Amino acid sequence: MKKEKIYKEIIKKALDLHVHVGPEVLPRKYTAEALVAAEKGRLGGACLKSHFFPTTPFIKELKSLPKNLRLIGSITLNNSVGGLNPEAVKSAAALSEGPIMVWFPTISAKNFLAKSEYEIRPEWVKGTNYQPRRSAEINGISILKNGKLTERTKAILRVIKKQDLILATGHVSWKEARELIIKANKMNIRRMVVTHPIYELIDMSTEIQAELAGLGAVIEMCYSMFSIDKIGIEKIVSQIKTVGPENFILSSDVGQIASDSPSLSLEKFMKLLSAKGISESDLYRMMVTNPARLIGT
Repeated sequence: MKKEKIYKEIIKKALDLHVHVGPEVLPRKYTAEALVAAEKGRLGGACLKSHFFPTTPFIKELKSLPKNLRLIGSITLNNSVGGLNPEAVKSAAALSEGPIMVWFPTISAKNFLAKSEYEIRPEWVKGTNYQPRRSAEINGISILKNGKLTERTKAILRVIKKQDLILATGHVSWKEARELIIKANKMNIRRMVVTHPIYELIDMSTEIQAELAGLGAVIEMCYSMFSIDKIGIEKIVSQIKTVGPENFILSSDVGQIASDSPSLSLEKFMKLLSAKGISESDLYRMMVTNPARLIGT
C-alpha cells in the first residue's frame, strides 16, 4: 500500500508526453477538456497527440487549466497536414506559449505503410464515416532520398531550431531516425525524442539507441508497447537497463477508447517495471525529471 501511495505521488508530478486525444478520425477516449476533468489532481501534465490535426487549438480553446496540470500541444507531420510542411509547424507553434512537440510522420511514414496492410486498421474506425485505405494506395513519406535527408526535412528542422521546439522521430525507420537525430544534433537542436524505438515497425537496436542518447536524444518507452503491442516487460526492462534510465522518458501512449486513463496506465507501468528491478528513483527520473528537462520546466 505504501508503494502505491508513492507511485500516485510521482504520477501527480509526471509529464506524460504521449497522450492521444480527439476529436479525431480515430475514436478517442478523451477530448482535451475531458482529459483535464479526468486527470485533475492525478497527473502532472500531458502532451496531446493527434495523427491528423495539430492539438494546440484544442488547448487554446480551454477556458481554464488546473494549476498543477500542464498541457503541451503538438503536430504530427502526416499527409493530413501536408506532410513535411514547415508552415503547418509554424502555425501550430504560434498558438502555444511554450515548445510544442513535432512528430515526424507516423501513419503516413513510408516505413509504417510498408509494414502495415492498412493506413488505419478497419477495426479501429468501425462505426465511423472514415473509409480505411490500404497502404498501397497512399504516398508514404520518407525523410531520406538517396540516403540523405530531404530538403523538406531540413526545412522542418530549421523551424524546430528557430522556435526551440521538441523533435520526435515518429514512425520513420530506425535508419531515418538515426540520420534525423545526427543532423539535429549538428544543428544544436536540444529537444529530441526517439519515439518508442522498441515498436516492432521500428525495431531500433539498443546500440543505436545508446548512440542517439549520446547525441542528446531522449529515448521514449511507452506503456502501450506492453498493453497493446504485447511486447514483454522483460524486453522493455532490458532495454532501459542497457541504454540507461538516465536516457529515457516513460509515456503512456494511451487515449484509445478501451484504454485506461494516462495516470492509471502509468501506475500499472510503474508496478510492472518495479517488479523487474527498476528503482523508484529511476522511475521518478524517467517520469518527472527527464520530461521536465526536455520541455524546459
